[in-house]
Amino acid sequence: MSPLRRDQASLTRRRIVEASQAVFERQGYERARVEDIAAEAGVAVPTVYKTFANKRNLLSHALRAAMTGGEGGAVDRQAWFLEQLEAPGAEEQLRLIARNARRLYERAGQLLEVARTAAHSHEEIHALWSEINDERIARSRTSAKRLATKAELRTTIADAAHTLWALTAPELYVLQARDAGTKPARYERWLGDVLVAAVLGAETDRRAA
Repeated sequence: MSPLRRDQASLTRRRIVEASQAVFERQGYERARVEDIAAEAGVAVPTVYKTFANKRNLLSHALRAAMTGGEGGAVDRQAWFLEQLEAPGAEEQLRLIARNARRLYERAGQLLEVARTAAHSHEEIHALWSEINDERIARSRTSAKRLATKAELRTTIADAAHTLWALTAPELYVLQARDAGTKPARYERWLGDVLVAAVLGAETDRRAA
């Protein structure tokens, strides 16, 4: 394939992925049709099938692109994730985790909610959702281990990882942003404060005393 053809194929792929996110967010997984995605992207239906094969793959690629900001690759290799691991202090790391959660869910929160809802009735999406959740658990463990090198935690590393996983769930962002009208910046402040209190609470209490 010539460089020009390769660039054109890459552009078409990106347009389809972006169109997939728009259609899934607007119509949900059940009601979204490949024909709708093709029309949104301005390409022929066979082009969508040739590139992604099926609707499940369209959702998977749209999720990955949204979660990484279009950078591709694993979430735990993104610069913003590595930045929080390298933060010099535990509280700074936790507030970067809150910032990252806010930025990620501004991009992907609604699409993640589409996947979570579809996972209840579609086996192939249930597997996809489980994979995303397992990756979140793994990232939480990595973050908790790094936190433990910077400060004394309130709980065990395992419990701290569980706290990070639970409090950064995308459902909490969607609940606050969509259903309660909370602004993203307020969500980030709230999450940062809650994480600091939950993970470093014992240390904070000693300083206060």
